[in-house]
Amino acid sequence: MSSGNVVIIPVDGSKNSERAVSWYLDHLHSKGDRVVFIHAFDPPPMQSAKHTSVDLKNNYDEWCVLIQKAQDKARGLLKEYDEKFASLKGQLSYKMIHDSGKPGEVIISYSKKENGTVLVMGCRGLGKLRRTLLGSVSDYVVRHSSIPVIVIPPAK
Repeated sequence: MSSGNVVIIPVDGSKNSERAVSWYLDHLHSKGDRVVFIHAFDPPPMQSAKHTSVDLKNNYDEWCVLIQKAQDKARGLLKEYDEKFASLKGQLSYKMIHDSGKPGEVIISYSKKENGTVLVMGCRGLGKLRRTLLGSVSDYVVRHSSIPVIVIPPAK
């Protein structure tokens, strides 16, 4: 077992998650770290079907297409991180995780499963009203994490 940190970094392809990865590399990275990238996808609910079986099939087909697109996006995103971190393989190990569910819950679950020692994540910078109405993944993670959480604010 390495003596470095187990760093959990949620990624979603946004500039804010990119900033979190860069911040980790610039400020926290040390030889022997194990980085766990987590991409969580919250699948949309299937729309309530109308009364005919044709409508149900069309809704289901559309839902499947949305799910497939999200999975393709996740694979592409994790491949980008794999390529980005390939040059650091001697200095750290990393793992890519893609799972579905509410992002905050998925992040907390995997930070426990992977024995994370620190969590580094970006935030979108929602205003107080929008954050109150929509909720915030970073707020959820900070409130529910059993390990230190470093939240990287959006660029000004």
